[in-house]
Amino acid sequence: MATGDKGNPDKHRNVELKARLDGEEGYERRVAIAKQLTGADGTVITQRDVFFHATTGRLKLRYLEDKPSELISYDRSDVAGPKLSLYSKMDVAEPAMLEQILAETVGVRGRLNKRRLLFLHGQTRIHLDVVESLGHFMEFEVVLEPEQTLAQGQSIVDEMKRLFELSDADLMTGAYIDELLK
Repeated sequence: MATGDKGNPDKHRNVELKARLDGEEGYERRVAIAKQLTGADGTVITQRDVFFHATTGRLKLRYLEDKPSELISYDRSDVAGPKLSLYSKMDVAEPAMLEQILAETVGVRGRLNKRRLLFLHGQTRIHLDVVESLGHFMEFEVVLEPEQTLAQGQSIVDEMKRLFELSDADLMTGAYIDELLK
């Protein structure tokens, strides 16, 4: 994946950063910061993700409760710190049938459940996640505009990292499913 270019115009781009939080106390402290920063209480989203084997990147089916489920493919480096993510997604009307088809053809890599508290700040999606069997996490997704560079997105993520008092030691390299399957 080229990290400096604008990539495939059919794919969306964001700059992500994911961090492990120090339990319930660290989670609640970040919720308070998010509420103060955004002036909102956040939106609770319950997600169930099914990851499938993929030859390139990752492929997951995301079950959602209050809106259509989504099939999401994405590719990003497994490094700590801000990283470019290229992704495509589509709404799925029959997620159980799609899960069965994909499970039978490419196989299931793993499943995870999470409760996400979503806050929006400018072009940044702030996620405070409680992942079943893993713990408490925080994620920033800076959704890049077509004309924005990776460096501009990384600068926004760096500022969010500072505001939320995250250290380099807190940063994760991969996805939740990678941690779960260890």
